[in-house]
Amino acid sequence: MPLALTNALLAKPVSNTILMNENREESSTQHNLSLAIFRILRSVAKIGLRYGMSTGAMAELLRRASIEAAQDLLREEQSKVTTASVCAMTGLYRKEIRRIEQLPSLADSSSDDKYNRSVRVITGWRRDPEFHTRAGKPAALTLDGDNGFDALVRKYSGDMTPVAMKHELERLGLISVTSNNLVKLESRAYLSSRESDIFQILGTDTTDLINTITHNVSSDKSNKLFQRKVSYESIPEQYVDEFLGYAANESQSVLEKLDKWLDERDKKPASTNSNEVRIGVGIYHFRQDARPTMQNSPADPDQEQ
Repeated sequence: MPLALTNALLAKPVSNTILMNENREESSTQHNLSLAIFRILRSVAKIGLRYGMSTGAMAELLRRASIEAAQDLLREEQSKVTTASVCAMTGLYRKEIRRIEQLPSLADSSSDDKYNRSVRVITGWRRDPEFHTRAGKPAALTLDGDNGFDALVRKYSGDMTPVAMKHELERLGLISVTSNNLVKLESRAYLSSRESDIFQILGTDTTDLINTITHNVSSDKSNKLFQRKVSYESIPEQYVDEFLGYAANESQSVLEKLDKWLDERDKKPASTNSNEVRIGVGIYHFRQDARPTMQNSPADPDQEQ
């Protein structure tokens, strides 16, 4: 048998093996991606269903999100954003895309503004020397005056009145008013218990984590963002509260150090050739009780619930 033919015959199985491995790897990647998206959507669905949102309403949001995501990707690729290109990427009909594009924006500017104004006031109080003691700490402020609470609110909240801001911050437990009418900052962080604020945090913080993971998937080792967690599967319940308290104290300490580092640089004038970016670190706890494995079978209608 000629040498060339022998080499060709020997090369064929190797090529098939490589192709099979590539197909297997691609299939595994698609499976893991599908599983990851399913887990995210299941958590989102639980929130929506708990608050009375129908599956149809959530599916409509998914269509809207898919269209906006496709437009974002096309812009990142510096491709022309057209209905046809969005149609090709999403699989949605052109008529459906045009219908969704004509819907009102989902952004609730009034809710966002109220949340952001409260954050700006607390942040300004913590950072602006005009409202500090000689030791550099947030001062107890008079209600009015050049360096009073009214001045703080007018400087950092836009057009929200000092009275309205005072009521809002008191409701959240962030400030207190002493017997001699001094306003004291009671918390260094904006920790709202109002559902609208919590849902805004859900949207921004979850998006930040997903964007970090997505960035790391497609980046080389030198360009990856820090992303770590520590978890154990079988910790006795008696240690849960102790750990959560310990982790909260350690995490708060780390976040305050990072906040101080960023604050010092945030005050410095940026270079004329420097672009501004949003940057930060997020820390969260999680807890999941061990539960027995349930079979995925339809419930027996005659079985007692």
